[in-house]
Amino acid sequence: MKHSRSLASQKRVAAEAGVSQSTVSLVLAGHKVNSEETARRVMAAAERLGYRPNLLVRGIQTGKTGTVGILMHPFQFYWGEVLCGIHDILTEKNCLPITLWTAHWGTTPRNRFGPGEALGQIHQLVDRRVDGVILWPPFAQLYQEHLHEFSSRNLPVVTIDHALPEQFNADYVGSDEASGGRMVAEHLYGLGHRRMGHLAAPGGTTWARDRRKAFEEAIAKMKGASLTVLEAPPGMPKLGIEQARQMLSGPERPTAIFAASDLYAKVVYHAAMEKGLRIPEDLSVVGFSDDDFAEEMMPPLTTVHQPAYEIGKRAAEIVLARSGGKIKGKGRHEELPVELVVRKSTGQIRNPKPE
Repeated sequence: MKHSRSLASQKRVAAEAGVSQSTVSLVLAGHKVNSEETARRVMAAAERLGYRPNLLVRGIQTGKTGTVGILMHPFQFYWGEVLCGIHDILTEKNCLPITLWTAHWGTTPRNRFGPGEALGQIHQLVDRRVDGVILWPPFAQLYQEHLHEFSSRNLPVVTIDHALPEQFNADYVGSDEASGGRMVAEHLYGLGHRRMGHLAAPGGTTWARDRRKAFEEAIAKMKGASLTVLEAPPGMPKLGIEQARQMLSGPERPTAIFAASDLYAKVVYHAAMEKGLRIPEDLSVVGFSDDDFAEEMMPPLTTVHQPAYEIGKRAAEIVLARSGGKIKGKGRHEELPVELVVRKSTGQIRNPKPE
C-alpha cells in the first residue's frame, strides 16, 4: 500500500508498525519503551511514511516552542558573523531562530521604519511564545524601557555588546573591551606616538564606554602622552566625519587616532584624505572589530579582532541553557578574548620629540 507522505500521522505510524499510538508517541519523543525491537519498528515505519512531528502540538504539550527571538540588525560584517554563530547553534539544537529588526540602512530603496516600531517587534516574538530572546545593543537599551514585556513572562534574555544593570538579571556576552583598549594604547605608544586621539562612538552602550575608558586610562599612565577625545553623534558612523575633521585640524593634531570601530576608522581615513594626510606616514589609525573590509582598506587597517562568530554561538548556548533550566540565578557576564591585528595603517612616529 502506498501512503501519502503529506497525511502521515502518529496514528498511521502506529498502524504501520503494529503498535499502539501511545507507544509511537513515546518512541518519537525519545523515551524508552520495553522492547528495542518495538522502538526500531516504530522508527522504521515513521521513516517509510515520511512522518514529521507537529512542533506546534509539542509546544503546547511541553510549554516550549523551540524558537528563539533575535532582535538584531545584520547591517554589517560583525553582526552578520554574530548571527551566523547564533544560527548554527540554534539549528544544531533543532531550535528555530526568528530574526527581526526595526530599521534598514543602505543606499537602495527599502521599507524603513524607526525605533517607534520596536515594541511592536517585541510583541511579535512574545505573542509567538519564543523560549528566549537575544538582543543587540539598541534593543538591549529598549529592554530597559520595556522590562515587563520579558520579565513578566520569565523570558530568558541574552544581550550582546551592551550589558544591562544587574537588577535586570539578563545574561551578557561580548568582547573583552578593556583589554582591547589597552592593546591599542600600548601599540601606539610603543611606536613612539605621544599625541593621540580617540574618535569615540556615542556613549549609550557599554561597549563604547568600556572601550573608551580603557584607552583613556591606559594613555593617562603613559609618560608624555596626551589624548584628545571627540564623540561622534548618534546614528551611522559616517556622521562622525565632523569630529574626525576637527581632530585633524591644527598644528597640534594627533599623530595617531584610535577609532571606536572599523566603520569609524573609514571615517578617519576620509577626513585624513581631505586634509592631505598620508596613512601611516602622517597619521596612524587603529580600528576595532576586524570587519571583512579592514584588510582591503588602503592601507590595510590595524585593528582589534573580535570573535564575532564565537560571541553569537555563546549567546545562543546561554539562552538555550537558561530556557532549559540548566542555568539559574543571576545573569551571567561573559567576555571573550580579543586580539590586536597589526597591518599597514600604523607606523613609527616620524621625528619624535625627546621626552
